[in-house]
Amino acid sequence: MKLLIIVLWFGLHSFADEANPENKKDPKQTGEAFAFYVENDTRSLGGPGSDQAYTNGLKFSYVYAENKIPDWARGTIDKYKILDEKNPDATKVNLGISLGHQIYTPNTLSEPNLITNDRPYAGWLYLGFAANLKEKSSAQFFEFDIGIVGPGALGKQIQNNWHDMIPKERAMGWQHGINDEPTLQLYYQKRYKIAESKNIDLLPFYGGGFGNVMIRVHAGAIVRIGSNLLDDFGPSRPSSNDGDSFISPMNLDEPKKFGYYVFASTRGNFIVRNIFLDGNTFQKSHHVRKYPFNFDTEIRSSTYTHRYQAWT
Repeated sequence: MKLLIIVLWFGLHSFADEANPENKKDPKQTGEAFAFYVENDTRSLGGPGSDQAYTNGLKFSYVYAENKIPDWARGTIDKYKILDEKNPDATKVNLGISLGHQIYTPNTLSEPNLITNDRPYAGWLYLGFAANLKEKSSAQFFEFDIGIVGPGALGKQIQNNWHDMIPKERAMGWQHGINDEPTLQLYYQKRYKIAESKNIDLLPFYGGGFGNVMIRVHAGAIVRIGSNLLDDFGPSRPSSNDGDSFISPMNLDEPKKFGYYVFASTRGNFIVRNIFLDGNTFQKSHHVRKYPFNFDTEIRSSTYTHRYQAWT
């Protein structure tokens, strides 16, 4: 998969605290984050179809400060005793809300007739609620998404209006896309941090997704090499549909520093269902044969300062 990926991450904290250092909050309550992801098929990198027809992805996320529990999640956190009040550093939690959109198309956009041997057009619009539970050497990520696939997700309008602005050819086959269907999707991933230093670490992981969008499991690893590696669990990838959105606000009490890293990742996937290939769950729609086993590889980079982080 070859995508141009731009991710901007902003860390925030109280300007009043910054102006008056003596009036500091509990460190666990400082540091929030806004994240904006843009993924787009460049098609000039690797040739046509190199991203297997994943065309575009957008995601806006807000992540609450560490161990700051909003009212909408308080009942669940208390019920399952996720936080240990006697030892608050044992498990640290970041909760988040996101709004995401993805577009999938066949490789030939100029063909108005049904392309029987290529995937259907599809758009997906969703609202996500996430929890990132972190310990010293491992982290777990949960996300629950509520959304819609089909014309109601406005994939046709977003893609063609953007192509009119570039300018680029319009996609002519959206009438052959999958039909409207509400979606419920749960994702999970667990990562481990081993061989850790300031310049290199290894992050093996496993996870999966379950819902009417995707049923799949996966396992893989990430290697990061750079300078002043962040004390986190690695990069995010919103297109994965597998709980890869590990966003952790930076600790703003730490000394200001500049850092960077490059990373390579690989993982194997076993797919039971993929609505973007199998078509609608309860209605008849265009679909294509899928391969139940596949592998992903990725090479990217990241730079960051005290408040900002970007991935490409």
